[in-house]
Amino acid sequence: MKSLTNKQPLSKEDFYKICIVGGGMTGAIMALLLKKSKLFDTNEIVWIVPKIKLDNDLRTTFYNQESIELLKRLNVWNTLKKNDYTNVKKIEVFSKKDTFPLIWDNSDKEERFGAVVKNNIMLTSIFKKLDDINQYESFVTNTSCDDFERTLYLNNKQSIKTNLVLSADGKNSQLRKLLSVKTISKKTGHIAISGFLEQSRDHKSTAIQAFTKLGPIGLLPFENKNKINFVLSVEETKYKDILSKDNPEQYICDKLDNFFSSLNLNFKPIKKINNINNKLSSWPLNLTFISNPTANRAILVGDAAHSLHPLAGQGLNLAMRDCVSVINSIEKSLKFGNDLGDISILNSYKQERLPKTIAMTAITDFLFYGFTSNSNILKTLLSKGMVTLNKSNLKNIFSGLAVK
Repeated sequence: MKSLTNKQPLSKEDFYKICIVGGGMTGAIMALLLKKSKLFDTNEIVWIVPKIKLDNDLRTTFYNQESIELLKRLNVWNTLKKNDYTNVKKIEVFSKKDTFPLIWDNSDKEERFGAVVKNNIMLTSIFKKLDDINQYESFVTNTSCDDFERTLYLNNKQSIKTNLVLSADGKNSQLRKLLSVKTISKKTGHIAISGFLEQSRDHKSTAIQAFTKLGPIGLLPFENKNKINFVLSVEETKYKDILSKDNPEQYICDKLDNFFSSLNLNFKPIKKINNINNKLSSWPLNLTFISNPTANRAILVGDAAHSLHPLAGQGLNLAMRDCVSVINSIEKSLKFGNDLGDISILNSYKQERLPKTIAMTAITDFLFYGFTSNSNILKTLLSKGMVTLNKSNLKNIFSGLAVK
C-alpha cells in the first residue's frame, strides 16, 4: 500500500471546513463517509493521518451484518474478493468447561452474523477511495479554539484551521488529552494476547467465545478451513508466565485442548500465515469511559470516545455507528443553516451515542469482571444465568465476537 502524502502542499496555515485526525480504520471510514455524504466538497475536507505500515499486519476485525451493509453502501465491500474475508454463520458461547454452549446457527440460511476481514485488506480498499481527499502525514501537538475556528498545530510546525475536528486517533488519543476531555480510566490487570492457531477440524464458519480458567478467549474462523484467529485476555501475572514458556503458543494450545476435551477439539501452533512469521501480539486492557465525547468544535469517535473489552468484539462496529451519527448530526444541523461548531451538532451526537456506549460498556464489563472474578459462586451464578437469559438478547452481545 502506498504511503499517504499531501495532495497539495499546505501553506503555513490552511483552512478546511472539517478535519479528521487519526489514520486507523475509524478515521478512514469517517473520511469516506464525509466524502460520500456530499455535505462538503472534497477540497473542504482534510485528513491528518500518521504514516501507516500494513505489509506485515495480520490482525483481523469482525464486521457485523449492519457494518457490512454500511460498507456496501460505501462501495467498499464489493471491492473485496471472496478469499479476503471469512463469513461467520454460527456462534457458540461456552461459560465453562464441559458444558453445552449457547448456540446461534445460520449455517443452513443465506443470512450470516457477519464476516472476519484482515485489517490491511480493508484499509487498503478504503484508502484507494480517498485519493482525492487532502491527506497530511503528521501528528497534532497542540490545539486552540476561538468563536469561529479550531486551530491544530502539527509536529512539522505547520497548522490547520477548521470549523470542526473529528478525533479518531484511538484509545490513547493525543487530541483528546489536548482538548482536556474528562476521562475515567480503569486498569483491568489483564493483557490481551492475539495470534493464529490451527484446529483439528473445519471451523465451519463458527466463532467461539469461551470463558476458560486461563481467561476469556475469542476464536474467529480465518481463511483456510481449520485456521483460527484468537484473542485471549489474561491476568498480568499469567501473561508473564505464558511468555516465560519455551513455546507460549503450545502452552495456550494445551490449555484450549483441555477446555475443549469433551468435544475432541485440539489446537496446534502455526509458524507462518501468508508466508509471514506468525508472532503473538499483545496489549494492555486498560478501559476508558468518557461521559462527554465532545468539546468546543470537536467530536470524539471510536476508541477515542470509548474503549471496550474485546470479549464482545464491538469496538469497531460501535465506532462505525459513531461515524454515521456524526454525519446525521451535521446534516440535521446544516439544514437550519447552523455553523459546524454549533452546539446542536455536539448535543445531537452525544444524545444519540452516549446511552448506547454506556449500555455496551456496562454489559461487557459485567461479563468480564464476572467471569474473571476469583469467586466460584459468582462464576456459577453467571454460567446458570447465561442459560436462562433470553437468547436473542445474548446474540446482540456475542454476534460481534472479534479482535480489534
